[in-house]
Amino acid sequence: MKTKIKTFVNTILMVAIMALTTGILMQPVTASVSGGSGGGSHTDSIKVSKCYYDAATGEMLIKASSSDVTAHLYAYTPSGTYLGEVQNGGGSRYGGTVMGYVGGDPVSVVIISTSGGSITVPTTPFQI
Repeated sequence: MKTKIKTFVNTILMVAIMALTTGILMQPVTASVSGGSGGGSHTDSIKVSKCYYDAATGEMLIKASSSDVTAHLYAYTPSGTYLGEVQNGGGSRYGGTVMGYVGGDPVSVVIISTSGGSITVPTTPFQI
């Protein structure tokens, strides 16, 4: 368990440092890391099908999926501001999660998984 927590913290720090030092948007990626008590590797693939931002209300709607049905997914702005957890709807489907962000359109969102995966996706205007 300590290895997973350490990997998760390192992933968060890596994404935050990259976002702060480059000043540019990162391209969407799927990450894999080694971890776990058996020393094997685990690949967590994250896909985001919706990342809507509503300028009028400051709300975001995020819908995602993960190859690890037990993973927790957390959303951040590229600058590292925590937005919230993307709720696990079961069966590797996450989302329909609405979060508030008052800082204006963040342009992109970083989704980080407790299983080591991460992805950066652009925001799009909210669609009904």
